[in-house]
Amino acid sequence: MTNPQSQPSSGAGARHALVLADRATLLQGNVLGLMAGTAVITLMVAALLRDTVAGGWLLGWLALQLGNAGFNAWAGWRVAQRPATSRNAARRLRNATVASGISGALWLAGLLMFWPGGSFEQHVLLLFLVTGLTSGALHSLSAYLPAFYAFFVPCVLGVLVVTVWQGGLLNWVIAATALIYGVTSGRFAASMHRTLVDSLRRRHEIAELAVDLQRQKELAEAASVSKSRFLAAASHDLRQPVHALSLFVGALSQQPPPQEAARLLDHVRATVEAMGAMFNALLDMSRLDAGMVQPQRQPVDLRQLLERIAEDEGAIARAKGLQLRIDMPALVVHSDPVLLERIVRNLVANAVRYTERGGVLLAARARAGYAVLRVADTGVGIPVQRQGEVFQEFVQLHNPERDRAKGLGLGLAIVRRLVDLLGLPLSLRSVEGRGTMFTLRMPLAAAEVAAAGPVAAPAAHSSLVRGDVVLVVDDDQQVRDAMQALLSGWGCAVLAAGSLAELLPQLMGLSVLPRLLVCDYRLRGAENGLAVIAQLRADYNEDIPAILITGDTAPERLREAHDSGLALLHKPVTPQALLEAIMPVLARHDSAPGDSDPDADAAIPTQRGAN
Repeated sequence: MTNPQSQPSSGAGARHALVLADRATLLQGNVLGLMAGTAVITLMVAALLRDTVAGGWLLGWLALQLGNAGFNAWAGWRVAQRPATSRNAARRLRNATVASGISGALWLAGLLMFWPGGSFEQHVLLLFLVTGLTSGALHSLSAYLPAFYAFFVPCVLGVLVVTVWQGGLLNWVIAATALIYGVTSGRFAASMHRTLVDSLRRRHEIAELAVDLQRQKELAEAASVSKSRFLAAASHDLRQPVHALSLFVGALSQQPPPQEAARLLDHVRATVEAMGAMFNALLDMSRLDAGMVQPQRQPVDLRQLLERIAEDEGAIARAKGLQLRIDMPALVVHSDPVLLERIVRNLVANAVRYTERGGVLLAARARAGYAVLRVADTGVGIPVQRQGEVFQEFVQLHNPERDRAKGLGLGLAIVRRLVDLLGLPLSLRSVEGRGTMFTLRMPLAAAEVAAAGPVAAPAAHSSLVRGDVVLVVDDDQQVRDAMQALLSGWGCAVLAAGSLAELLPQLMGLSVLPRLLVCDYRLRGAENGLAVIAQLRADYNEDIPAILITGDTAPERLREAHDSGLALLHKPVTPQALLEAIMPVLARHDSAPGDSDPDADAAIPTQRGAN
């Protein structure tokens, strides 16, 4: 077996190197037996044919053969102490080829010496011994064909030369037989070689598959554990505000005095905002995982960005008695300004949250075409063995009680996704009890930030007016009731239904064009909001303004809703968020070229709707 530490990375090239090392190992294992057999046969030939040639030539040939066999046996034993690797395999195979070539050349010389003066019986003995040697080499050296041919070809060539040289019918028959033997043995050796190499390659492929399967199993187990932890933490954090909300609603239902009711309503509003913040963070992560966020890179004034963040976070830092300082020259980086600000803001907010004394420093320097930004604090620090955990969802090492005032545990998880999206290296150094430093490296921009031009006056937005008809489709009765109450409070006429089939009868008496469609994405059965909106627009032959609402954060659902081009809101939706979404949708519709007066025609659905 090869040394695992010397194995290259996986792939076709790596497998080839590993197979080469295995072939060298097999050759090393066979060399001792081959050399022992060569020495024994050499002694037998020298003893039986000692009268055929002069003693000096015989002793010289015998000494060379035994010396070569002994040297190769010693070299084989020596290299066997150090396993073949992908680095030394090629060299060892070349050395084996040279040794085989020398041994083959010595047998060629022996045939030239012993054959001419030998008897028929001696010739038969030589042929028998040479055939035995080459057959042994066939099995011993087929792991590397050059080594086999280096020994085999001289042996067969020697028989051909001496038999053709002496002539005669018998010698010609021997020559023809030797030639046939050489060709068939060569083909058999090539076949054995292919079979061996294929088996070695498959063994490594199976080993790679086993390693990959184990890796996938570990990843699946880690994902399962992470998902379970994620769901447990999310369930806890979502139950807390829902629990508080139910208690506040219960207190309000007891008709408290106006002053107490106002206080309870403030608590209800704060609880709803906390739930919305968590849902928005979860949505951000789902959008990143779905690939819906695409960076828009441009020159960004890094100092201006840091000053804006420091101003926003400074009030919290000062309330805790902390210093929040910026130390950097004017730098312009090339990045997405929105995503970069989200990264740095999360890092700074995290630093302020977990620092009780000292302060937070934002420092940046230019280094070899990059801006290196450091966010350092003197906070509680992170144990070395747990530093990899802080980028996981809902992990808060210093908030085991899950206090929402200390954040949700999603900030660094979002940071990890954003730096991966932007391709920015982020490193972490921390000493427990002394503080933490995050280092972010960004490419400097080739051009300065364009000077800001005059800000255009905002365009007038259309809005709902009293009497506008709004169609609401949602399969949840409570949501329909709440939406109807809200929109009716704004003066709208609301038609609500749980499906398109339930809505169509209500449209029969409608004589005006609906001003707005508000539709949930996930409806009953196979129906969904995209299909309902498309059908209503087709029935009215009008591109009616529409808003799609969803509570589904699955990446594929987010992509589908995003690709529809509709305004998209995510539950829970606050009244203010709904109003802010309605205004631009109506404004785009009212300013569309060729937009007709909604009251110009009888706004009655087509025949399909009337039925």
